[in-house]
Amino acid sequence: MVQKNFYKNKYFRSIAKKKLTIKKLFVKNDWIAHHGIERSGTNYLRAILIILKINLINQFDPAENHPTHKHFRWYTDKSLIPNLKKSLINDLTANNISDVNKLCKYFPSTNHIIIRKKTISGVTSIANYFYNFKLLQDKKELKNNIHVIYNDYIAYYDFWQKIYEQNPSRVQIIFYEDLIKSSEVLINALNVIGINSNINISKKFNLDEIKESDPYRKKNFSENQILEILSDKLF
Repeated sequence: MVQKNFYKNKYFRSIAKKKLTIKKLFVKNDWIAHHGIERSGTNYLRAILIILKINLINQFDPAENHPTHKHFRWYTDKSLIPNLKKSLINDLTANNISDVNKLCKYFPSTNHIIIRKKTISGVTSIANYFYNFKLLQDKKELKNNIHVIYNDYIAYYDFWQKIYEQNPSRVQIIFYEDLIKSSEVLINALNVIGINSNINISKKFNLDEIKESDPYRKKNFSENQILEILSDKLF
């Protein structure tokens, strides 16, 4: 089973971070940053990119309100950041890919790949994530906050959709549902932004599931339940 963050212990993680720092001193091009909201498949994508030996510039997660974190909320209206998770609160935004790279202190040529789930699937995953970590206490509290989760989700990906539309040759958005079925979606995305792996890629990625605790992944709410609540609140 693939260990979370893909290292046996803190020592190996520290060594890998030092190697990445050294690499950035000598390699200035062909870097990728990956992004995605919580429970969207970012750990799965990161594992694949590491295995493919892609230059992943934000391989290690800082605090969630740091711009290099894959979950960072770039959108302008910060009131949409859920109060349920104050660690996400920040006051930075960007208008284009150059702004993102500058604020993150990435190389100007850094490209970006974003992973997402289909909307209801993604919102359901986040609702379960919040509930499992006691950020939501019961179903009533979920009903009171589902619009917050939904609006945050939409704003997160609307921002990246805008950046993609400005720079389709440097920014790619892929769906988790497609990635777990076939490697083709990632291969195509990497080709568009001019990144080639030196590793032979099979038709389907055969990774063991990323190690997570059972409570983290417990499904308390189904997509149908979330859709029903959303229908009452939003439509």
